[in-house]
Amino acid sequence: MTPKDRVLAALRHEPPDRVPHGEFATDYSVIAAALGRQVYWRGKRRYYEALWDGRRDEVVAALGRDIVDFTLTMGIDMVPVNAVPHRDMPFLRPEQVAPDMWRDANGNLLKYSADTEDIGIHSLSGKGMAGNGFCLPETYDESELELARYVTRCLGKTHFVFLRPGRFHGLGYSSGWSADMFIEVAEQPERVAAREREGAEGLTKAIEPFADLGIDGVAIGSDYGYNSGPFVSPATFARVYAPAMKRQCDIVHGFGFPCLFHSCGNNRAILDQMVAAGMDAYQAIQPVERIEQIKELFGNRLTLWGGVSTDTLARGTVDQVREQTLYALQQAAGGGGLILSSSHSILVRTPLANYQAMVETCHECGRYPIDIPQPIADPYPGSA
Repeated sequence: MTPKDRVLAALRHEPPDRVPHGEFATDYSVIAAALGRQVYWRGKRRYYEALWDGRRDEVVAALGRDIVDFTLTMGIDMVPVNAVPHRDMPFLRPEQVAPDMWRDANGNLLKYSADTEDIGIHSLSGKGMAGNGFCLPETYDESELELARYVTRCLGKTHFVFLRPGRFHGLGYSSGWSADMFIEVAEQPERVAAREREGAEGLTKAIEPFADLGIDGVAIGSDYGYNSGPFVSPATFARVYAPAMKRQCDIVHGFGFPCLFHSCGNNRAILDQMVAAGMDAYQAIQPVERIEQIKELFGNRLTLWGGVSTDTLARGTVDQVREQTLYALQQAAGGGGLILSSSHSILVRTPLANYQAMVETCHECGRYPIDIPQPIADPYPGSA
């Protein structure tokens, strides 16, 4: 079986030759360690500073090499692509006001975090993010498709290539969930629901330019909860968010692609609604959500994409990673319908040995029929 065949079988809930593996996102440090060179893929500070230096073409060319080489080196089955910065987009270097802090043209302060190794918003001036006077055209430029064309040309015949829609507007920020947003949901649920539905319609234009490039699926998503549960009640989710999610899934299906859905937090209380909305695969399965229980409840309708704790991959031991991988294979791979991955993404500073332990265990023990004779102890006893 090719890697593409393997993933497509998992999405059909059929057992492939072995459980496929792929990540929604992988930070640069693991890729750099595996390839033995500096990389720009999810390169954080290095990525932005290269753009500020005017090296956009160098960065985009490197992105393609990084992800293709890493996929082949590690034996990964699925690979993400996305739009890259427009070739004419200016990247005005902000004024450096401290060793790890900058001020953009609108007075917003940007700060480097040693924990995430990324540059983000420290404080806002209220004037919006500095856009350098450049407005992205309504239609995608060919330059924004360069990465997707390269990856599909190199891997499209053999690997499952999935699109993560969205355009690059420069260093920005997301307001995320806030107290004001929760108040609006409580006081004006229909207005929020209408805004969500309107936003969902933009997905068509985000997919169209990539639909004929040879991609195999679309990964969309929205975060709906904390580890303790959803942000809103199931009844509010049904009223405000489920219709927009269903519309997004319908749009993806309208292009003939499976809909892979990424959502952080413990979504067990609303997972039945998310499945009903039409997602084909659910990614970011937190340990507290209990992947074996999701398999039992939804395994015939939903492909599970996860299985190994992101935290364990980043801070645990090789043995712990292997134990969690074996547990996921034993509990959730039976009959097909599992794509093994982290519970969220591969974070910066994750030891390469830990990542290799997950992939190698999947390759060695994830062959069908799954035969792991010894019972694997529950690696998440506190979350049962």
